[in-house]
Amino acid sequence: MKEEISMRETRGSAPEGRRSPTVAVLGAGPVGLDAALAARAEGFRVVVYEAATTPAGHVRSWGHVRLFSPWSMNVSPRMRAGLEELGRPLEVDEDATHTGHELADRVLDPLWTLPELKEGLQLGTRVLGVSRRGTLKSERIGDPARGQEPFRLLLQGPDGREWVDHADIVLDCTGRYGNPNALGDGGIPAPGERALEDRIERWIPDLSTGTDGWKGKVVLLAGSGHSAQTAARDLAAAPGNGGGPRVLWVLRRDDPEWGSVEDDPLPLRSSLARTAGELAAGSTPRITPLPGRVVDRLTRAGSRVQVELRGTDGSVETHQVDRILSLTGGVGDHTLYRQLQVHECYATSGPMKLAAALLGAEAGADCLTQESHGAETLKNPEPDFFILGDKSYGRNSSFLMRVGWNQVDEVFSVIAS
Repeated sequence: MKEEISMRETRGSAPEGRRSPTVAVLGAGPVGLDAALAARAEGFRVVVYEAATTPAGHVRSWGHVRLFSPWSMNVSPRMRAGLEELGRPLEVDEDATHTGHELADRVLDPLWTLPELKEGLQLGTRVLGVSRRGTLKSERIGDPARGQEPFRLLLQGPDGREWVDHADIVLDCTGRYGNPNALGDGGIPAPGERALEDRIERWIPDLSTGTDGWKGKVVLLAGSGHSAQTAARDLAAAPGNGGGPRVLWVLRRDDPEWGSVEDDPLPLRSSLARTAGELAAGSTPRITPLPGRVVDRLTRAGSRVQVELRGTDGSVETHQVDRILSLTGGVGDHTLYRQLQVHECYATSGPMKLAAALLGAEAGADCLTQESHGAETLKNPEPDFFILGDKSYGRNSSFLMRVGWNQVDEVFSVIAS
């Protein structure tokens, strides 16, 4: 099919003083929704681009998972006010935990029906890149005049058609979940990984819908974070009557930390870390822990995949598996703003000012102690471009949704002034 490129001007209608700019929000997840609500409250025109065919596509992809944090931490004041406006106040036990689907069903999806948000929500629309009109990345460095040109957003619809929209302000709330890390050693794909992408699953499996596809299978599970811990726990408990899955759990470190927190105030997180430690110690024959190994090579072996593992001592071992679960985390997609003047930390891939503030915080501090670090840390050399939410933390895994609400407050205190 021949691609179609069209231009659609979406800038605000009041050029002098930019009293009514167009705000483009990338991603319709929780932070993107909160940003859209803030733009609506300020009277800005807001357009939200979501690659999935439903709002909060990433939330829905892990919707079966129960969060560690309760309702009180996961719904912003703007969201609560919007639900009140809709006549659908949130009536829950604020101390109770919930799944991703419950969050989407009770909070996120209803709020996208607010007229101004519904009108500006473009589902099934992927942002391929953001630039400045008539201006290259290397031009007008440090020149405020750079911000006088609108942003150009290259977009792609579900049918493959491409077009360009314009905006005055861009808020990148795309998160990290849709850009998973590679399976291979050192963070790059293992030889054979890209050719076998169709055999690799990078999301937490939903075993509540049935375990037939896992019975009797040999599963390679890679990763030690909360996603991998959740998958190991669920696979170990999957019914099978002796025919359940057998899991080879590849752990890069010899002694993973599991994210344990002393006197953890989040019972579900504490329970998961405890269970993961027990499974890695060999508490069930269904899970075979393989600490101190990395994936060195993948090879197709008929209907199976041969996996070559290398140990920290240089030893090599091979296994043939039926399914591969690569749950090795993720990092935000920096290619979206490759042509903008965004200063990134070389170690964390987060915006430089915020990355420096996070690195300067107390080492090893629990995510529950995280607070926003102020509007100045969210500014980039690129005028009116902001990275918010989980993506703003780069490779730092301590982000909390309530920090995202604070970030939205701080950004709008700047752009609305």
